[in-house]
Amino acid sequence: MNKWFVLFISLFNLLIGYAQENNDKTKPAFRQAGLSLKEAIEIAYESNQEIISAYREIDATEGRILQAGRIQNAELSLTANEIPPGFSLDETGELDFNFNQPIEFFGKRSIRIQSAELQKRIAELNYERIKKLITSQVKKAYYSGLLSNQIVESIESNINLLNDFLAQVTDRYQAGTSSYLDVIRAKVEISRLKNELFDAMKGYQQGLNQLEVLLGKENEAEFELTDSLLYQFSGYPSLREEINKDTVVNFYSSRSNFLRITEIQVEQSKSFLSLANKNSYPDFNFGLAFQNRQSIPANLPDGKAGGFDQYFGLNVGVSLPMFYSSGVSGDIQEAEANLSISDSRSQYAKIRVAQNVRTAYNNLSFAEEQLRLFDNSLLRDVEDELRAGITAYQNGQIDLLNLFDIYRTYRATRVEYSRTVYNTLVALTELEVAGEEIVE
Repeated sequence: MNKWFVLFISLFNLLIGYAQENNDKTKPAFRQAGLSLKEAIEIAYESNQEIISAYREIDATEGRILQAGRIQNAELSLTANEIPPGFSLDETGELDFNFNQPIEFFGKRSIRIQSAELQKRIAELNYERIKKLITSQVKKAYYSGLLSNQIVESIESNINLLNDFLAQVTDRYQAGTSSYLDVIRAKVEISRLKNELFDAMKGYQQGLNQLEVLLGKENEAEFELTDSLLYQFSGYPSLREEINKDTVVNFYSSRSNFLRITEIQVEQSKSFLSLANKNSYPDFNFGLAFQNRQSIPANLPDGKAGGFDQYFGLNVGVSLPMFYSSGVSGDIQEAEANLSISDSRSQYAKIRVAQNVRTAYNNLSFAEEQLRLFDNSLLRDVEDELRAGITAYQNGQIDLLNLFDIYRTYRATRVEYSRTVYNTLVALTELEVAGEEIVE
């Protein structure tokens, strides 16, 4: 009887220990250095390769702005004519020093700069978009780690309880007060739980590995997740009162970097079309020359050739794009088509983003409803059932095996509650980034 009492005390202590898990921070079994969700996000901002690449793209666009404003290179040239057989430049008949500067038609350079500046704005918005998406992935991986760890701890607790139960059943079997079938049942149940524990530990480790990759810290020092798997019914930013799907769609659509990118791409296509039209206008070329010419014999006092006269030359040129009108027309036609495509994509993006937000909002509403069901009734009901089972066991109304089944139901309910919290957190995270990508 003392052994049964010891087992009951162990069961009761496990119950108390699990009840304290809601107030204590999760303590994974595999990691050592603490890592909060906030710290994980900060590390991702500094080390995630996608975020770093998106930031470097901003630097690249700044270089493209400089390239777009580049003025065409001037040309310096030397022209020598009537060179004598001895290749003596002093006796060359004509020697010209030329300077030429191509000049684009007014407005072409400014349009290119404007287009490059729009591209920089796109890069900046994409950087913020990538940060949001990576933050979402980090949150999901972190929440998954917390959930997996709670499942691991739950299974380990059940295994410990079953080991105690197996010891007691074995003693009763040896004393002739229990059948060997009870011993087999306990061993099979322990084996089944160990298989579940293996899968749970593997899933937990895979989740942490994914988190490490997102943080850019693969193969770094081990850590433990210090936050708790909790969900606060605080609602959405500035939208808690009289919230509905339309206000949610407007809220997240207005803050969507993805939609703003598509809108700027339309403006950029307009710039390309304007540039294509400008290319139908001629460019210019201005040149100056310093000319060295042999003196005319009649101009010399003795009537003989000798000496040189210096002159200045001026050159003005213009391109004639009208002689290549098919190429210019082709550029305009392509730019018009691209503008139409960009506008269609922008309109399509608005529709799909609104649809994504509505779907994410519905998922979050359903998850919150499930979570409230646990908070308002299921958890309280299963806790009451466990207390009633303990009382019934103390009064000899049920045996320990039935009490263990009740406790296992309680533990399973707590795990399902943790899954529901996880699902709600993930649903909220997905709503936060519903406007940042089109989910096919």
